[in-house]
Amino acid sequence: MRTPTNRRLLCVAAFGMWTALTVHANADSYPNRTVRIVFGLSAGSSTDVMARILAERLSQKWGQGVIIDNRPGAAGNIAADAVAKADPDGYTLLLSNNSISIAPSFYKKLNYDPVKDLIPVTQLGMTPHVLCVNPKLPIKSVEDLVDMAKKKPGDIMYSSAGIGQTDHMATALFAEMAGIKMTHVPYRGGPPALQAVMAGEVALDFPGIAAALPFLKDGTIRCIAVSSNKRSPAVPDLPTLNEAGIKGYDHSLWNGLFAPAGTPPEILKKISAGFSEVLQDPGVVKRLSGLGIEPVGSSPDAFNRYFQAEVAKWADVIKKTGIQAASK
Repeated sequence: MRTPTNRRLLCVAAFGMWTALTVHANADSYPNRTVRIVFGLSAGSSTDVMARILAERLSQKWGQGVIIDNRPGAAGNIAADAVAKADPDGYTLLLSNNSISIAPSFYKKLNYDPVKDLIPVTQLGMTPHVLCVNPKLPIKSVEDLVDMAKKKPGDIMYSSAGIGQTDHMATALFAEMAGIKMTHVPYRGGPPALQAVMAGEVALDFPGIAAALPFLKDGTIRCIAVSSNKRSPAVPDLPTLNEAGIKGYDHSLWNGLFAPAGTPPEILKKISAGFSEVLQDPGVVKRLSGLGIEPVGSSPDAFNRYFQAEVAKWADVIKKTGIQAASK
């Protein structure tokens, strides 16, 4: 005779089996409708162009639409919050960059938790920043810049795309490791920040390489180092900051996909595998190279380890530098 307790156990076991079979079936059929990738910046940036290249190729591979949904504002937090609250079924994903690893320590209050409410799926690409100065200044090397800054602490001004943006944090990390003090002048976006260097409003900026290349080629800016731990094929003559004396400096603008927490692992792996395959396509590699982007295509586990390390790194930088979000 079956007791009520036994019947409850059988029901729980049956529900568990049904759930497992449902998840497996959903993973097998994924995707069977349009996949939406939400991106927290406006259309036209190198990351946006990269995303559209990958979305087009993945649409062909999967036989389903993959669209980019631009939702700019609040340093990407509007987009991240929307995805964090979306159904965890793999059909709404977030495209983000370093900013999401900075956010937990930078903002006193967020409507979502980047670490708990989102799951890293795959790292898409890496792009080094380049340390750029006004060509009229007598700064032709990192050593020149450091020497000048030490002689006149706080006199050298640098621009950024905004407080807490990746170029701001990259420069703050550089200054902290070099033992120098400079004055930060935030602008509303990357283009005006770089234009400020060319106009002589500030001495330097630390943009992504794709933004800097056209102006480097026409001589309106001078670039003196790259931020990554290895030289960039796009500017092979530029030393890394590590080579230039800032030992251990390693920072790149990275981009990756995140899914809402609770998305089944089988679906995460399928998304990761799809992007990894597209990122190995020679035609895609060539197009991304033209944007200064090095394809990655990591597994969810590998990207999660990288993301956790980034969160810890920027928490340490923010603690040491005292950088805070502007008060409302």
